[in-house]
Amino acid sequence: MANKKTRVDNIHDQMPAVFNTRNSINWKAIIESIGNEDQETLNLIESVRQQFFVKTANRPYLDRLGTANLVQRPRFVGMDDPTFREFIPVMSYQPKQVKLIMDKLLDIFFFEESTTSFMSSGLSSPFSLKDGWELEYFVDSFMSERIEFRADEFTDITNATANEVVAAINRQATNSYAIAFEDSITKLVSIRIFTKTVGSKGSIKITGGRADIGLQFDGFNVLAGQGVGTEWTISLVGDTVTMEYTGTGGSPNIDRLQVGDVVIITRPGNEGSFELTKVDPSNDIIQFTNLFATPETFTENANDIVKFITPFEANVYLKDRRAIVWQVKPGEIIVEMPPSPPVVKRSRKGSAHISGIESLVSDTPTLNSLELANADKFPDTGGRFFFVPLNEIQTYHPTDMSTDIFQYKSKLSSCLPVYTYTSKTGNILNGISPALPTAANTTPLNLVSADRDNNNTITATTSTAHDYKVGDYVIIENAVLGAGTGLDVNGAWKITAINSTTEFEAYSFSGPSGALASTGGTVRIERVGTANAGSRVILTTAQIEEGLEGPYLWDVNSDFVLSSLTTDLLQEIEAGTTQKNIQVDPNDIPNEVGRLIFDFGTEKQEGPVRYFFKPSSTSLALDPSYVFKFTHDAGSSVTMIRRRGGIQFGGLGAEYAGYVTDPAAAREVLQELMEEVKSVGIFINFIIRYPEQFYATIDNYRSGVDPG
Repeated sequence: MANKKTRVDNIHDQMPAVFNTRNSINWKAIIESIGNEDQETLNLIESVRQQFFVKTANRPYLDRLGTANLVQRPRFVGMDDPTFREFIPVMSYQPKQVKLIMDKLLDIFFFEESTTSFMSSGLSSPFSLKDGWELEYFVDSFMSERIEFRADEFTDITNATANEVVAAINRQATNSYAIAFEDSITKLVSIRIFTKTVGSKGSIKITGGRADIGLQFDGFNVLAGQGVGTEWTISLVGDTVTMEYTGTGGSPNIDRLQVGDVVIITRPGNEGSFELTKVDPSNDIIQFTNLFATPETFTENANDIVKFITPFEANVYLKDRRAIVWQVKPGEIIVEMPPSPPVVKRSRKGSAHISGIESLVSDTPTLNSLELANADKFPDTGGRFFFVPLNEIQTYHPTDMSTDIFQYKSKLSSCLPVYTYTSKTGNILNGISPALPTAANTTPLNLVSADRDNNNTITATTSTAHDYKVGDYVIIENAVLGAGTGLDVNGAWKITAINSTTEFEAYSFSGPSGALASTGGTVRIERVGTANAGSRVILTTAQIEEGLEGPYLWDVNSDFVLSSLTTDLLQEIEAGTTQKNIQVDPNDIPNEVGRLIFDFGTEKQEGPVRYFFKPSSTSLALDPSYVFKFTHDAGSSVTMIRRRGGIQFGGLGAEYAGYVTDPAAAREVLQELMEEVKSVGIFINFIIRYPEQFYATIDNYRSGVDPG
């Protein structure tokens, strides 16, 4: 056990007990004066010692150690000390191992999410696990890992935290490791399992385990095994197990399975993970091998669960943002990477950044309301936001009544409209104006009737309310037609009028004219629009939060310079009113004539407003001739300005100027480094994988061949 005693403690221990040095005032003072100086000297020696080693040194000593190994910190990258500590041994390898060095360089510049294969859990923390549940997976196609979760390793295994799950995996895994990953937008925490093999040779494949029910890693089949109260009959012939859905309870959707999938069963006597050898959807039967199965009939409940996974092997080359090295033939290496490495770092001091609030959309009840994943920091009333849609295309297949969904992201640009909302209820924004973009839709509705007149116009009535609008094209199918007319109402029609929520008129440009009455059938619309969930909402109202530095884009022509003296209103100030005295929180604003800014940094910023003195520590006497332009709510900020006029620079460089970082510059530095470490006679072909452009004709790949 490490000795945690200080130098003062050591001196006390060496003194005769009869002196009672810890309680004697005089002895205690003498020993502490000597011991504290001794401890500070020891701390200084330890700090100096750490600067002699790459693993513990800091700037500027770390740069000197790198120079001693002929390695310099890359320019224009902003590489921090922890990253540079990894960079030095990679660039100083002797002898040169070209592919290994390039893999390591990519790992330093692009991080493990782009260079190493990993699996992500479909569920987020907390996770519902049970004592003794296991997780089984293959690493790099041939090394197996088995992780067991024990209740004594968790505070509450039925509400396991991400860090507890990660700790349990890392204690037992030998060829892989896990991390807790927090989504920066949703703030949800999931689990990622990585192989320890950097590059294209690594892979992760979940093969089974009851714990996957509570984690749902990639490959978990959410479309099968959904039945609540599903009844199964298990029979055993030799070592072949037949599980038959009896038709009682929710359907397990056996038609969503295939041979090679894995069934996970938690029922005692039949528990385990087994690969399916037969799938018979017509008879609701699956088969697998388990010599120790127990023939029985049981009904699924909270403890006895049947779930399925479709084994999926995660490789880094399946990731959209990947950074890998391919050695396809002797003497030639292909390096594939994204255009901008995340290793580029800048401190907030001097950087131009936006500290905004945003959230993902979880539901779109109407075109004038949104439910967000987290709206805690959104104002209760009068908020403004940008809406960045997640676009969606739905394609309906009438033959099997299925729908394919394709989604693609849009980008935040200056031409996007600004939306407002009137109120907030929980996570729901109400009274949004203007109306949100129309949602994607193919939902077929049942028709009551569709009557066609002599002018090729139909009047159609749906059994339930529709959301169609004038100009939409609808498709009618399976309508029951009048006999002997030679006419039809099936096909595509353009809506010309909306008579009610269940009736519309539409026109057809083709086909013979004539009157016809029809009944039944379905009508649908194939509309490209936004997804119901997944779009981004970005609050445009600036938020004042503690600890944020910048952006420092100095305006020398500004009307005022802020001070650090702030307070909050304890009352509401209405627009169009004057105020003699305002109530505020206790503050350090001086009791002298000065000027104030109200709601600085928001769209309701106002001032400077002159104040004369402080009647008390919680009030300010304002100029009664000033008429307020905006309404300022209780709790809004009040900031004293330092002086009128723009910033005056001190000449010492303490005022950080704003700058914009070019992320592509770091990639160019990386390419130059790879050119330096390669051996003579080896050619490098760089493939830069740019973001995908939907419905565009440009090539998504740009490559440059090293000439020699």
